[in-house]
Amino acid sequence: MHVDIILNEFASVAEAAELSVLAESYGARAVWSSSYGSDRSPFLVLARAAAVTKHVRLGPLAVSPMEMHPLLMCNTLLTLNEMCGGRATITVGGGGGVLQTMGLTRTRVAKSVTDCLEILRAALSGDVVNYPGEIYKVVAYHPGRWATDTPPEIYVGAERPRNIFTATRLADGIMRSDLTPDMMRETIAHIEAGLATHGRTGKPFGISNFWAWHIKKDKAEAEYEARRELILRGLLQTHHTEVHLSQADSDLVQEKKGAFWKAYFTRSGKIEGIPEAIVTTLIDKMSSTGDLNDLEREIERMREFKAAGLTEIALRVHDDPVASIKLIGEHVIPAVQ
Repeated sequence: MHVDIILNEFASVAEAAELSVLAESYGARAVWSSSYGSDRSPFLVLARAAAVTKHVRLGPLAVSPMEMHPLLMCNTLLTLNEMCGGRATITVGGGGGVLQTMGLTRTRVAKSVTDCLEILRAALSGDVVNYPGEIYKVVAYHPGRWATDTPPEIYVGAERPRNIFTATRLADGIMRSDLTPDMMRETIAHIEAGLATHGRTGKPFGISNFWAWHIKKDKAEAEYEARRELILRGLLQTHHTEVHLSQADSDLVQEKKGAFWKAYFTRSGKIEGIPEAIVTTLIDKMSSTGDLNDLEREIERMREFKAAGLTEIALRVHDDPVASIKLIGEHVIPAVQ
């Protein structure tokens, strides 16, 4: 199992380049830059990294066709791919924070993503593309006349079985988010069924999971960071919380979800109205949190992800990313890669 690094949204272009070099030096497979409504373009954040790295893959995460037309997405991705010599990757998703910032509502998500993937896949073939899609169309589109590097990887942030099935037809891999090893096994079963249907059994297909990394020298600092970011763990949807909590406690989380958002937006980490036992359980089950004494426990969790069938684990670093990448590079990567 390979290890990817997901940068935090505060990394500048210069910092992202330095962090990418550091991740590459430890053998990370890929560096991802997240897409947020009020932050830097993930494509441009990785542009300088493309010039100073040699092996690590570079990719924006996750980009929705509802916020960026597939033609523009493809052109931008292929430009990044040219800049890094065929090492670009992308995760296509249904959209979230960026759409909210744009004041848009998600509609026909599955069809939008399918149209996008079909356009991307056709464009990467090198042929002229005429795509009369239901939602997105392209006419006489031919980036193949200049995009001659090794094609970029296309991952899908697929959650529902229908979207996973589509991804096994059109994508190079799937990235889930905040799932435990046991929860990933259900996704992998859907992936295997889809690959078999599309005649791709035994062929390369990436299976990844976005996972929050909060292991630090200072346990209190790690726990504060995990509490602050907890709302982002699967956005605490019921199919996440009900797995780890009693029905009553899960219902309370849904009722008081605003308290989790407040802890995030105020950067306070204070989750008002939620018993500490619930917070502790969610942090423990949905992230890697603790001090150096907990490191071996979390390495064992990474081994469980590997045993479940993941080909990659994408570790999201937060405050002090240099220290986190060094810790991951010195301890996690040698243990699981």
